[in-house]
Amino acid sequence: MRSNIDHNAIINKGKSIALAIQVDDWLKAQGKLEPIQIPFGQTRMSMKPKDTEYKTGQQSMRESMADSVSKKRPVLSSTDRPLTKEQERHKFNFEAKTKALANGESTFEGKCDLHGLTEFKAYQSGKHHCVKCRKRRNQLKKEAYK
Repeated sequence: MRSNIDHNAIINKGKSIALAIQVDDWLKAQGKLEPIQIPFGQTRMSMKPKDTEYKTGQQSMRESMADSVSKKRPVLSSTDRPLTKEQERHKFNFEAKTKALANGESTFEGKCDLHGLTEFKAYQSGKHHCVKCRKRRNQLKKEAYK
């Protein structure tokens, strides 16, 4: 029967420690330091600083997978397209609505598809509508019920 002293693992561990000491001595003689190694059982991901917000397992897995893919992908140049007339109208109405709500007003001057520059009503929920279009719609509803 063989004992653990005869086992190769113990002999190899001793050789490994002796080699590590020789490497440290050689690096010190060269005026260099040994590179920092990742501790056993850890990865580069575990060495990153943690965010303060809570992440689910799915979010952290998605982040690690996306990091590995996005590092290899080339950066595409962005193309800025001019806004369409519809988008300009929406942007104008949004900015006017936010100004009116910030000032505590419930109406503002906005651009309507049918009536052009006209009065709009804004609500705290963020919705708004053209006053003339609302009156017209209500009138058509009443006529439909007659």
